[in-house]
Amino acid sequence: MKTFKYGVPPLIAISLLASVPSVQAAEKAGFALEEVVVTARKREENLQATPIAISAFTERELEVRQIDSSDRLGDVTPNLTFDPVSPSSGSNSAAQIFIRGIGQTDFTPVTDPGVGLYIDGVYMARSVGNVLDFLDVERIEILRGPQGTLFGRNTIGGAVSIHSKRPTDEKSGSIQVQVGNDDMRYLTGKFNMPISDQLLSNFAFASKKRDGYVKRINDGIDTGDDDSLSARGTIQWTPSDVFELYATADATRIRENGAPTVSGGVNDKAAFGTFGNGVLESCDAIVINPDFPLSGPPSFPPPGVGAGGAPGCFGPDTFAGEYRSEGTFPVKSDLDIWGVSAEMTWNVNDWLNMKSITAYREMEMESSRDGDNTPANIFATEDFYDHEQFSQEFQFSGVALADRLQWLFGLYYFQEEGFNLNPVYLPVGAIRSGGLYDNDSKAAFFQTTYDMTDRLALAFGVRYTEDSKRFTPDQISLGDASASGIFSPTFPLFEGFYLPSVGAPLAAGERLVTFAEFGEEFDDTNIMLNLSYQWTDNVMVYSTYSEGFKSGGFDQRFTAFIAAPTSFQPETVESYEIGLKSDLFDNTLRLNIAVFHTDYEDLQIIIREGFNPVTFNGGTADIDGAEVELTWVPTDRWYITGALGYIDARYDELDDSVSSAGTNATPVFLDNELVNTPKLSPSLGIAYTFDLGDWATLTPRVDWSYHDEQENDAVNTSQLHQDSYTLLNAAFFLETNDGRWRSVLAFRNITDEKYLVTGNSAFGTSAAYVEQVYGRPFEWTLSVQYNFL
Repeated sequence: MKTFKYGVPPLIAISLLASVPSVQAAEKAGFALEEVVVTARKREENLQATPIAISAFTERELEVRQIDSSDRLGDVTPNLTFDPVSPSSGSNSAAQIFIRGIGQTDFTPVTDPGVGLYIDGVYMARSVGNVLDFLDVERIEILRGPQGTLFGRNTIGGAVSIHSKRPTDEKSGSIQVQVGNDDMRYLTGKFNMPISDQLLSNFAFASKKRDGYVKRINDGIDTGDDDSLSARGTIQWTPSDVFELYATADATRIRENGAPTVSGGVNDKAAFGTFGNGVLESCDAIVINPDFPLSGPPSFPPPGVGAGGAPGCFGPDTFAGEYRSEGTFPVKSDLDIWGVSAEMTWNVNDWLNMKSITAYREMEMESSRDGDNTPANIFATEDFYDHEQFSQEFQFSGVALADRLQWLFGLYYFQEEGFNLNPVYLPVGAIRSGGLYDNDSKAAFFQTTYDMTDRLALAFGVRYTEDSKRFTPDQISLGDASASGIFSPTFPLFEGFYLPSVGAPLAAGERLVTFAEFGEEFDDTNIMLNLSYQWTDNVMVYSTYSEGFKSGGFDQRFTAFIAAPTSFQPETVESYEIGLKSDLFDNTLRLNIAVFHTDYEDLQIIIREGFNPVTFNGGTADIDGAEVELTWVPTDRWYITGALGYIDARYDELDDSVSSAGTNATPVFLDNELVNTPKLSPSLGIAYTFDLGDWATLTPRVDWSYHDEQENDAVNTSQLHQDSYTLLNAAFFLETNDGRWRSVLAFRNITDEKYLVTGNSAFGTSAAYVEQVYGRPFEWTLSVQYNFL
């Protein structure tokens, strides 16, 4: 039998996470527990021999579990929360990723992600654009805990590492058509085209169109839609036995109607809620004094009284439904992303390998949103985002001491620049927030593993990081609310002026923050220690101590004149972990367990000072938890997989800057829950394969996942609390034995659960609004794929 790179033949072998027979011909279809090869430690090794907490998903497992984009990984990965929307961005593609209670909720470039997303070793620096459709993926590795001694760009909470399918020396391809409810029309093509024995290539493209599921009842627009084109091409050139070049290029174009936000209520006793109601023809309970602030109170009743639920007014109970918005401000989400990378590998000799990874990426976004999702002028924003990044990584690795010592030394340079400007439209006028950024990061990292005996191994890693953050505020008054082109001035007497909460009115063009470059420097050294013991041939235990660091930065949203932007300092973690990896009962049951404790210090907590979000180093937290992952193949007909995540996270200390109501409109308290940190996250999948004579196989599969209650902001706003819920999915896979045809009928959210995915609240501030994003209701899809063999 032919030998393959990963040690298993593709015709029969089903990997750890595969759940249906291979698309190619096989003597006998069925399931088996096979070896899975990962590269989490920058070398190919068996998943079960890798002494870290890692979940690995093959292309097949992603398909059969209906994981067609990165945001759905949270359904099947313990202690991972992956939200596809940052509501304040107005975009469907601004990721919020949390692993073991550590992540970030802000999409702006002044805040680094807490969980790193990597594609073929290239770090994706910004959360915008990180909700990825899986176009041509070989596998995904999700690493939990701090990562830095093996990664060019360090990450404090964990890493989502996506590995694309590399070209092969066999000509092949496929075309898939997928339809479904909400007028889904997806087309995907994949082609592997060897050019010569030394030069291989592949190409993939996708076109996705689908109606949204939130209807704006005042203009008929549906948000949460799909409208994208994407393509990816790779070449692999191997001119000799010692050198290989792997180069990629990708591009994505999105033209959508914006994030599927709805109103979670309006604080009609707060200033903007009162003013917004006061200029609505339908609301007679509140009248705005057009001469304010020269005479009289701003409104009758004054702020603090509210509309009292009067008809035609908006208040705390305003809720058109999970899938209905009453917003009138224009919405859109335009996104263009492209990038190129080149990975060069030299096998210099028996003890030295060299690798260079060079990458450049660009991203442009234009989005707009109606923050309050009502006809009133309460809070609306636009975002203009331009990002460029360049990275260069060198890796030197090898073996020594009769192959008992494996080592890797790396050097890394990263630079990014761009701007994020966001006009904000308020009852008291309009401002432009944001500014220009120019950041760079330099690092050196080293990790070595020494096999002390045939069964006992000790690993040590160290990393030094230098980060430089530079921010130039470009923030001005735009004048009154009529700058939006939608709303009229709330106070005609001050037409052309913005009325800040502090200071004199600002005419259009006046600056809110000094226009100058401000800089901060951060550095840190982190270590990792790992001890593993191969108890038997099929059972390994390990323990790990690791440190993580995420640099500080600047705030970029201000509402009144200040001389310089505020800044925040780095946050750090110390993580302790013990784990078990095992293949039991004659390799029919795979059981992996990890138990961890994390000391989380100087948390970067985003809360509202006035009505603008500000990042504070808010205190410390303790995070304890565990992950259990199981795969059982009792016969070659049955396949059962399950996972369980548990987190007990709690604040240990809080700084006065976040806990004092005197300085913040929305304080955080010690008994608050951490953001996006559900206590339990179990999942279960079951599949069974039927032979349909000599022509095809049929594999039904059911997947269930439970999502415990969680909070979607640091202050635990009641409107953003999500109670626990379950998702039930099912699919039927029909594949011909010659491997040419495959058809899948799939159902998602069969019980039609209404569940909150994420949200954003300014309810306790003058801004007065709450945004909510709910998951798509019941879905069905039917796909047909033809494989060119």
